[in-house]
Amino acid sequence: MGSYLLKRIVSQKLPVSIDVFESADELGTGMPYREGMNADYMLCNAFSREIPPVTRPLIDWLESQPRRELGEWELSTHDLSPRAFYPRTLIGEYLGSEFAGLCSQARDAGFDLTIHTGCKVEDISVSGKQALVSYTNSGDGIQEDFGIVLIATGHTWPCEPKIDEARLVSPWPYTTIEALPQGAIGVLGSSLSAIDVVVALGHAHGQFEEHSDRITWHPNDTDSDLRVTMVSRNGVMPEGDFYYPFPYEPLQHLTKDAVAKEIGKGADGLLQRSFALLCAELDAADPDYLEHLGQEARTLEGFAPRYFASRREIGGLPAVKENLAEMRKLMRARETVPHRYALLRGHEVFGDILPHLSQDDYKRFSEALMPVFGDCYAAVPHVSLARIVAMYDAGVLELLATAEDAAFTQSDDGQVSVETEDGSRTFNALVDARGQSTKPLSELPFPSLAAGFSGDAGPILEPFRLDTGDQSSAAIYCLALPQILERHPFSQGLCNCDALAKVVVDDLAGRLAI
Repeated sequence: MGSYLLKRIVSQKLPVSIDVFESADELGTGMPYREGMNADYMLCNAFSREIPPVTRPLIDWLESQPRRELGEWELSTHDLSPRAFYPRTLIGEYLGSEFAGLCSQARDAGFDLTIHTGCKVEDISVSGKQALVSYTNSGDGIQEDFGIVLIATGHTWPCEPKIDEARLVSPWPYTTIEALPQGAIGVLGSSLSAIDVVVALGHAHGQFEEHSDRITWHPNDTDSDLRVTMVSRNGVMPEGDFYYPFPYEPLQHLTKDAVAKEIGKGADGLLQRSFALLCAELDAADPDYLEHLGQEARTLEGFAPRYFASRREIGGLPAVKENLAEMRKLMRARETVPHRYALLRGHEVFGDILPHLSQDDYKRFSEALMPVFGDCYAAVPHVSLARIVAMYDAGVLELLATAEDAAFTQSDDGQVSVETEDGSRTFNALVDARGQSTKPLSELPFPSLAAGFSGDAGPILEPFRLDTGDQSSAAIYCLALPQILERHPFSQGLCNCDALAKVVVDDLAGRLAI
């Protein structure tokens, strides 16, 4: 996020001096792409062309790399494509290189730019016209005043996550997962984070072998006791990546203009009216799709159950195996999946209504539609799914749904148990791979700033400027991921960072011009 904020500040030539604080020693990479946190076999599920450029597109950066550098990633110039998926740590190298280039551009443009690496911001307090930023550098506590503060702290993961009364294992860094001993290991979640955990276990306790389109997995030891169970609410995994035109083709019904018109009518009934536009879009894309799902799919509460029904009926990993074969076939034929393409494009437009929904309707959206949109935009690279299928075929992996109202318990010896639709399962360790959770402003990692917000303070909305009341006239903007996810649930990936940064810097530019 910080790279895109800096990009926007430089491109708009704002009359400001800039201090960048980074707790790590590396600049620009971000936790999801940082070496040491992620393994080189973990893939980013945004393809090259979808990642907004910082100073240049990812594909241009790749094409500028020496062959030797590409070879270290087992890539050649023939492998480079704007439609390809690349390892997260490679994306991290790109982002780090781009940040360095952006800093050079800023200084060449006359910006007073100071970079603070290895400096953790411990607190932010406000009074008068300034915000007091307290940080540590080589163990020393330092405080500085700023008139403008942009918070771009990204993902936040607990070191010791819990669910109910059970202690879980954090998925980061990946070495934590690779160090888990063989035995019964549970993975809570079924999207890309959970897939990465399973693949990390596969690498730690066995070997993946590629045979053209097929991948097999073999344990390191003939007496291997590795047994991995993925557990999620629905017991389904996102479908494989599919072919679609990009840039996106225009929608016919669920357009920004149509949604803006509905927003103008007020919050009462907004969710239902927008869902009707979504149904009209799906009908236009594939007239048989909703008819095939049944009349219940045309209702808010009935759409998600019918959407997931076929995968639930086939069951867990057999459904994944079937979908992977189908998506590979369609990808080779360059044929799209009409309803998935409509949902993929539609979720971004649908996001426009979310800040305007009543609290009750936002809850309905989160429970009824968000699982569908999340499933659709979380499409998985085929190689990642092929590794999952390989471990399933080897008999060491299963995917189950939790029982309704299932509770997680922990025994005195540390084992974690949960009721699933296939009965009780007990694990030596359970890894929390559910992804980033939302948090209120009162849980910002800056105590003095967080203390100014009650636990029931409303969600932060565009332009993401914090309301500090009469405490200070300092401009404090918050793009901390757990906090913005509360009403902007589609904001997690790189694809959204540039747009969010533009909102903040556009607002800041307007205020500076006053």
